[in-house]
Parts: sequence; C-alpha cells; structure tokens
Amino acid sequence: MPKSLNILERWRLFWRKTSAQKQLLLLGIISTAALITFFTWVWVTRAQAVIDKSVQQFGFALAQALARGGAEALTNNGNLEALKFYILTEREKTPALAYVAYCDRNGEVLLDSLTLPPEQQDKGQIFPIYRQPRKDYPVPHIYGSPPGYRSITNIGVPMLRNNLELGICWVGLDNKVFTILGTAQEARYFLISVFGLIGILGALGVWANYALINRPLKVLAQGASKIAAGHFDHQIQGQRAGREIDQVVNAFNSMSAQLAEYDKQNVGQLTAERNKYISERNKLELVLMSIADGVVVCDHDNRVQIVNAAATAIFAKDAKELVGKPLIFCTEGPDSPAICSIVQDFTDSLSPSTLEPVVQQMHLGELIVRLHISPIILNQEFLGSVVIMHDITRQAELEKMKTEFIANVSHELRTPITSIKSYVDTLCNHGEKLDPDIYREFLQIIDNEADRLMSLVNDVLELSQIEEGDIEAEIHALSLKQAAEAALRAVNLMAKDKQIALTLTSSEPLPLVMMNEEAIERVIINLLTNAIKYTPQGGKIEIKIEQYPKADEVGVLITDNGIGIPEESLPQIFDRFYRVERKVHTIKGTGLGLTIAKKIVENHHGHIEVESALGQGSTFSFYLPIAKEEGEANTVQLKEAKSA
Repeated sequence: MPKSLNILERWRLFWRKTSAQKQLLLLGIISTAALITFFTWVWVTRAQAVIDKSVQQFGFALAQALARGGAEALTNNGNLEALKFYILTEREKTPALAYVAYCDRNGEVLLDSLTLPPEQQDKGQIFPIYRQPRKDYPVPHIYGSPPGYRSITNIGVPMLRNNLELGICWVGLDNKVFTILGTAQEARYFLISVFGLIGILGALGVWANYALINRPLKVLAQGASKIAAGHFDHQIQGQRAGREIDQVVNAFNSMSAQLAEYDKQNVGQLTAERNKYISERNKLELVLMSIADGVVVCDHDNRVQIVNAAATAIFAKDAKELVGKPLIFCTEGPDSPAICSIVQDFTDSLSPSTLEPVVQQMHLGELIVRLHISPIILNQEFLGSVVIMHDITRQAELEKMKTEFIANVSHELRTPITSIKSYVDTLCNHGEKLDPDIYREFLQIIDNEADRLMSLVNDVLELSQIEEGDIEAEIHALSLKQAAEAALRAVNLMAKDKQIALTLTSSEPLPLVMMNEEAIERVIINLLTNAIKYTPQGGKIEIKIEQYPKADEVGVLITDNGIGIPEESLPQIFDRFYRVERKVHTIKGTGLGLTIAKKIVENHHGHIEVESALGQGSTFSFYLPIAKEEGEANTVQLKEAKSA
C-alpha cells in the first residue's frame, strides 16, 4: 500500500509539472486509444459469441450422428467394438474433438475414447462428465467444464432405437480451437497491443503537429536567451509560420539590431573600466598568493572572498571549495567553530573607537596557528575582515622538544647528584662512626653514581654534537662484520658477568658498506649493551649480519631472549630519555643509547627497526646501503638531516 501511494504521488507531481497544453494532448491520445480498443473488444466479443453458437450446433449434430451409430451397434452386435475405428478416425480428422463416450441407461461407461490408443497426454485435465450421476446432468443438453479443468463444451444426447433409449452419447469439443484470437491471455495481449499501437501513432502525429507549431516559438526563445547572454547582434531567420509569427520575428530582429548598436557605443568604455578593475584585482590576488602566510579575506557576513594557497594548505581544501562559502565551512571538523567564532566576536565588537587588530593563537586540527585579524573599513563603513594565519606548528614543536629535553636532562642529572650528595654528607658528618665495610660501600655507590653521571653527560654531549653537526668523520667502504666483532670484544666482559652467550653469524660473501667504523661500532655496542641489560642471567644474544640484494642493503640483527618490550612502548623506544624500565623494572640507564644509535644510522642513510613482545625477547636491527665504489672515502657530518 505505501508503494502504490508513492507511485500515485509521483504521478500527481509529474501531472502538476506538465503544461495544460500537454495535459490535453495526453488525455486526447489516451482517450482515443481507449475508445478504439473498447470497440475492438466489443467486435471481437460479438464475433466470438457467434462462433460459440455455431460450435454448439456443430457439436450437437455430431453427437446425434454418433448416438445413432451407437444405438445401431448396440442393437446389432450388443457392443460398441465396431465404433472404435470410426471414433479414432473422427478424432484424427477433427482436432477440436476432445473425447467421445458411450454410457448405458444406468450411466455405466461402455466406450471412452480417452482410453483408446494413442492416449491423450492431458486427459486428466478433462472433466469426466459422463462418469457423473445421470440425475446431475440430464440429456439432451450442453454443459461447460467446471473451474480447474480444460475449457470443454460437453454435449450429451440419448441413444434411441425404435423410441427405446439404449444409453447416452457424450461428445466433448475443445473451446480453444474455436477462437478468433486464441486463448484469453492472447486476446488480452492483442487488445493491449492495439491500445499501445494506437497510442504510439497518436503520439507521433501529435508530436509532428506540436513540433511544427512550436518550432518558431522555440527559435524565438533561443534568440531571447542569446540576447540575455549578451549576443545583442543575434538575428532570427523567417519561420514561414504565419503572419503573426513573422511580425514577432521582425520586431525581435529590429530590437537586437538596436541593442547591438547601443552595446557597440558603450562596450569600449565598459571594457576599459572592467579591465582596469580586473588588473587591480589580479595584482592584489598575486600579492596575496605570494604571501607565505595564509590569507583569507571575508565580507561583512564572514563569507570567504579571497583565499591564497597557504590558507588552502592549512584548511586542506581547494580554493574553489572555499570561495563564496561561510568561514565556518573552511574549518569543518572538531575545531570548526574556532576561527569563525573568533572572527565573529571580532566583527560583533567592532566600533569606530576599537579598530585595533586581534592576535590570537589556536589549534586547527594538528596545526598550531597564530591568527591576525584586521578590519576592512571604507568611509567609516565595515566591508569585511582580513585573517592572516601563520603556521607556528614547527616552532611550537621545537619549543616543546627543547623544554622537554631540558626537563629530562635536569631530572636525569638530579638523581645521581642527589645520591652522591646524600652519601657524601653522611660520610662527612658521620664517617668516623661508620663501619669500614659500610664506609667502603658508600664510597662504591658514590663512584657508581659518578660514573653514571659522567656517562649521562657524555651521552648528552654526544647527542648534541650529532644534532648540531659538530662531529665530522670520514666514511669508507668497510665490513660490518669487522665492526660487529670489535663491538663483541667491547661488551664480552659485561656478558660474562651475567653468563650470557654471545654468537655472531654472517652470510658469505658479505659486501662492504659505506660507514664510519667507530660510529657504527658505537651503534652495535649500544644495542648489545641494551640487550645484555634486559636479558636475564644465563640468556643468549645472537648477532646476524645478512645481505638484502633487493634493497641493496646489509642488515645487522641483534636478537635476545630477554624480558621484551610492551607493544605500546615500541613507537617511543627511540625517543630521548624514554626508558621502559620506569614502568616494568628498575634497571638503570641514561635513556639516550637508542636515540644516539638511531641518529648515527640515519646519518649513514640507513634505518633502524625493533620487533618485540613482552616476555618474548627483542630484535633490534639496522640496515646500511651497500658501497657502490669500494675504497672511495667521503666526509659525513653526523647530524640530524633537516627537511627544510
């Protein structure tokens, strides 16, 4: 029901949008087609009725002839065997003959043509009227078939001999054979085809007439559109559609000639003024587009009028998506009201006494932007505002990194200094009272903390020198295996103290890589030291050096079976002063070893990676490019690569 209502509503909408002229034409075509179809249906129905009457007469005569033959056979032979051949022959000659059946006076079937070979395939669809009680179907009479059975005209006549009734003869005629248009479905298709054909022919005729009448009007409408578009010299040719139309065409051509003359007189002046305006506007736009900061010019309703490339980059939208739209459209997202709200507050509070610009810093998505908003005033009238956006994200990040670095260094320095001072104070004030073993233990702690402090200072200085580019070193085509062996010797004693097995394997032959041997040894030592710290006593650490021909790289993989790294800590593992032990254990360290290793590898045009899971060990790996020309020496500054 809702679907039918929806279709009806669509039809009503279409009908309302159609002009009255087209409505009348459509109604005329439909009415004509329906009327002709109706008369066709009446004619076909009457013709079919005549045919049905003739069929009944033919069937009645055929039934009487067969009844006489049956009566004669029953009188002479006492059976109907002699009629079987005649019935079969008649059934072949008369396709409309559905069946022939003979019954005695009691209604018992003596002969049924449906049981004679060849048997009909669809005999089950025929209503067996001759097998029904005789009192329900008295004869002579003509009966139709009930619903659900084949459409058969059943004709029953008595078999008489000397006015003595010997039985009944039933004859069935197939009604489908005696139709003008075939089945009822075919008749419907025929009427629908008639309706559609007449509708199409009528529509074609109306369309042809409509085109001939409306063509001149359409030409006039197109001419008016040309004039409206600025083609004032447009002329229309004669349409030969009658005197009235020709008069309208002549008047139109006269009007267009006068407009063309007027346009010719004024177009020079208008063009000069327009070009001057466009030139000034283009100059302004070129200046704005060349400004590195984002510039947005809004009208008094805060709609964007001009936007430069830097602003579109900040908004992450094309200029065509912004111009003419409200300012709030430029900043769709979580911070969408921010800029619009600031500008709106600025324009709302604007007065002749307060024309000072507004400077404000805000977050725009992932960017930090400093806004500078100034009004556009002409003759004491507020025309709009100019918003200058300076992206200070990089500066803010650098300030944040600087602050965090100073805070981290201060925190890391405070810990050993506090420890040293507390033990020194104890020794100074109470040293003579302490047990010699405790005295030596305090001195050992002070020595360890001093070493830790020295290590931290050295790491901080080294990282600072790398980032500032103060370290210059020559790189040569060298073997990574040689650097790995030197690093193993450096940490061998530390590994033996924890009974950790160190193994080194490498693929052969191993190509050379461009590197500074001392720097790469430092990388491997830092990674091995880190692995030894976080591997329990009796563990093992394996170093693999492999070539990756597809990437033209040689990789060093350091795998341990230590405590592992939580998944959430992996993205920050190479950050300054980041130590997982703050969360899971208490192993001491500066937190700069991995950061220094990463800086050195990246300055060698390589990359470093880590794979780990808590409780399953870790694998730190770094990859360096293969040397192209062996023996060639270069100088590299071990500093952070700048993108800008």
